Amino acid sequence: MQTAGSWLACFALATTLVATQARANDSASELAVGGLVLVKTDRVTMQREDLTITPSEIQVRYEMRNPSPDPVTLRVAFPLPVLPKDTPGGMETGSGSNINLRPPTDPNFIDFHLSANGKPVAFETEIRATLPNGTDITQALRDIGGPTLPLQPRMFPRDTTSGAANDGWDLDAKTRTALQKIGAITLDDDAYDTLWSTTITFHWMQTFPPGVTIIEHRYHPILGIRLYGAISRTKQGKGDPQTGVWEASGGGNIVQAFCVDPGTDRAMRTFYANLLRRREAADPAANDAYFVAYTLGYILKTANNWQGPIGTFHLTLQGGHIAEPNATPAEARMFSLCTDLPLRQTAPMRFEATARDYVPKQDIRLLILAE
Repeated sequence: MQTAGSWLACFALATTLVATQARANDSASELAVGGLVLVKTDRVTMQREDLTITPSEIQVRYEMRNPSPDPVTLRVAFPLPVLPKDTPGGMETGSGSNINLRPPTDPNFIDFHLSANGKPVAFETEIRATLPNGTDITQALRDIGGPTLPLQPRMFPRDTTSGAANDGWDLDAKTRTALQKIGAITLDDDAYDTLWSTTITFHWMQTFPPGVTIIEHRYHPILGIRLYGAISRTKQGKGDPQTGVWEASGGGNIVQAFCVDPGTDRAMRTFYANLLRRREAADPAANDAYFVAYTLGYILKTANNWQGPIGTFHLTLQGGHIAEPNATPAEARMFSLCTDLPLRQTAPMRFEATARDYVPKQDIRLLILAE
């Protein structure tokens, strides 16, 4: 499948948008959320979807049409992906790439807001914690550790210090014994590893009267965080901004995963060279530089649960300020992604695309380079 490749806006550098073949993906390093999910139905169509993605907020506006003369009431869901395991630097999917999220204590940790025809809609929250064999232990975890424990599949490192109060961080002997009894933890060297997986779903009953219903929602995306640098060296032993091979924390091939085209690659190398010069000015012994790259995922294919294609799909990708709780505030400087949408630049750090009768064939994964 041919895809319209990477797009880029970096200071005064030119914008590029080329056709690129999307090949191997790297491991996802973000918590990819998405849009609304409906049980497969032929009773409601998605007349229009306007999706706006920024580093700090996702906004979605749906025009849903009920073509029949009678109201239709359906349950609509907004599912979150499985919560990942905790690492000292954030959350992790297993690839070694940190997700900028601490173990949540509130199931609505993405600050999800919902409205229908301009009025707020109350939604229910379903939390399920299950063992690998499918056993639901949600209530057992609540009985053991309260309402927040099911939200925190994680590693509990043991405190091996002599005289440690609980013989483990935030996991006392009573709790540990209770979790072991239901098969929810295992001892792995100097840490207790939880064995359950947690899923969270927001859902509500929605009535679609004849005609058009406007549903809007917004939430805070959970970004992945990576460091990138050039590992090939010059004769002087410094990272080579011209030909160096990109190295990323967590591994993965940045060029293939995000359809980085030659123009974007050149801009990245200029970006890297400027960082290296500034680092050398502060420390003459410096021989390398790394820049922060964020990844943002959006699950677009859930729209296929509605009847037929999306009548009109409009996507806006907007750069801006990145203020994450576990990272230094930064500005988005360069973006890249794989997409089959006809993106065009409409303003500095803003790209838009419109498609008619759109059937999503791939989700969105966005690479954001920041400074």
